Amino acid sequence: METREAKLDNLLRRSMAAPVPSLPPDFDRRVMRELGRSSESLGRYRWILITGYGLLSIVVSAVVMHGQGLGWGAIAGTILGPLVLVATMLRARRPIHHAR
Repeated sequence: METREAKLDNLLRRSMAAPVPSLPPDFDRRVMRELGRSSESLGRYRWILITGYGLLSIVVSAVVMHGQGLGWGAIAGTILGPLVLVATMLRARRPIHHAR
């Protein structure tokens, strides 16, 4: 067993001694040039990705909480409560236009 631990220790020491990888300074410009797309289409895909991630995380969270014995009412409250709070805060930040 000690030989496995010694091998693992040696592996960790070599890994810690290796130089930290880094990206070139102009990496973002090169990526955008390679994509050759406008920022508008990238923004649309970004919103699709973020929305899909949000919906998937809500479903997974609900399934996990239900698997732990939490009732659907409590699950709905823990998921919808923060969503309502965020929507309220976003609406409060929006400027109010009064009709004159």
